Amino acid sequence: MNWEVIVNPTDPLAQLKDIHLPEAISWWPLAFGWWVIGATCIFIIVIATRLILKHFFAQRYRRQALTQLKTLTNSAQHQRLMDLLSLLKQVASSAYPLQNFASLSHNEFIIFLQKSSPKMVFEALPEDWEQLLYAENTTVSSDLVDQLVVQSRYWIKSHFRAEKLEYNC
Repeated sequence: MNWEVIVNPTDPLAQLKDIHLPEAISWWPLAFGWWVIGATCIFIIVIATRLILKHFFAQRYRRQALTQLKTLTNSAQHQRLMDLLSLLKQVASSAYPLQNFASLSHNEFIIFLQKSSPKMVFEALPEDWEQLLYAENTTVSSDLVDQLVVQSRYWIKSHFRAEKLEYNC
């Protein structure tokens, strides 16, 4: 058998016609479902931003108190103890604006701090600690004041919110 190549004088590919594609689908206008998804995402972002900002501004008094607590290290021990108690009363007044801390004695205030903390704080205070505040010739141990500063820092960072507080002054 003799195979002969038949050569067509005209190119068969030249006879093909281009495929005409449909026009590209436009992004706009979007389908209704995409508008719903977009609006939902924007709503979630706005709500999350508001909650984050509300939490940030609600915790500002804690950040300011922790900054003030760092400045207490430069004074004498007796003065540090007085300033520490004053700072704790300021923080408590900011955290619990409906409570009246000015009328509380120092012992009642310490009991309040203990009840508003998730763990026991200020248990290292000596029995006569109020005399340390007002007596002129008493020496305050720097270890005691340092321990109270650490416990104050813990209380400032972790005290209960006003809604969770069970103790009323």
